[in-house]
Amino acid sequence: MVTYSAQTDESALVLLGKRLAAFRIRNNWTQADLAQMAGVGKGTVERIERGESVQVLNLVKVLRACGTLNTFLSIFPDDSPSPMQLLYMGKIKTRRRARSGKNASASNIFAADNNERYSAANDNQKPKTTWVWDEDK
Repeated sequence: MVTYSAQTDESALVLLGKRLAAFRIRNNWTQADLAQMAGVGKGTVERIERGESVQVLNLVKVLRACGTLNTFLSIFPDDSPSPMQLLYMGKIKTRRRARSGKNASASNIFAADNNERYSAANDNQKPKTTWVWDEDK
């Protein structure tokens, strides 16, 4: 579904430029100060504030100098899976605490029934047990 806005691309750039200028003035920075902090030319800051087109790299440098780059980057959500999604997808191996002492029994055997790492190729091997304190004495 396409949504239409009454705002044109050019008017959006002008609005961005006005807001950047207001932010710069609130912080008592000159255009030259902001340009020096960002590592761009003063003309670049002037063009942004006039609403003219600039290179995206220069805009990112100016936003970083203003401390607003993370806000700009948060416009689009991160698509990487969360730790819980990785766990459910099997990308993270679950950990189990080894039991020791009198309660150590068959529960120390690593349960691999549903795990893909122990397929039919490993059926002939002994089940692996976890290391237990004082086991070697």
